[in-house]
Amino acid sequence: MSFAQTFNASPGAVLQKEIQFDQANECYIYFDNPSGDSLQLHWRLIESNLPVAWDADLCDYGMCYIGIPSNGLMNPVYDTIRPYLKLIVQPGNVAGATWIWFRVYEEGEPDNFVDVFFSLHTPGTLSADTQNESGLRAHPNPASDHFFVENKHSVSIISRMTNTHGQLIWQGVIQANSQELIGVGEWPAGLYYLQTGSLIQKILVQH
Repeated sequence: MSFAQTFNASPGAVLQKEIQFDQANECYIYFDNPSGDSLQLHWRLIESNLPVAWDADLCDYGMCYIGIPSNGLMNPVYDTIRPYLKLIVQPGNVAGATWIWFRVYEEGEPDNFVDVFFSLHTPGTLSADTQNESGLRAHPNPASDHFFVENKHSVSIISRMTNTHGQLIWQGVIQANSQELIGVGEWPAGLYYLQTGSLIQKILVQH
């Protein structure tokens, strides 16, 4: 059966939510089907910068998973049932923020899709989509043995370093009004990316 109905995310494509420490936080994005006809949604994970210390599981309308798999297929629905993606996030006592991006599309109609985003943060930490405001500085650049990431914000932020292949090299929480020393003496020389929310800074390592 082919499904070609339009659908939309509810209450919107971006869910911004402060999640609490030491508990399982349930975070929902629903999908409305105004046509009243059959709808079956497929989804796939596009990007996630979930902090390493956090636990997160995913449920959709049809199945719950351990962790966040790369893709899934929901059960068919009509307009009286709202399919959904649900993240169950347990940050423990680790401060941080995450930005998780899914593409949701009709089964058999991959060009009819909606991109949705979970923007989650713990109390006292900037949300992942606002961490790109001024107040974060990396120096020296180029770096040889180490460099500093300086956080001038009044709240903690989470940053990560990746190489040109997208592999995670370093991740950490930088406390408010402080700086973090990152040693790069054993890293291969080359270009790296410091990502904080949607802000990406290039860091050149030279030995």
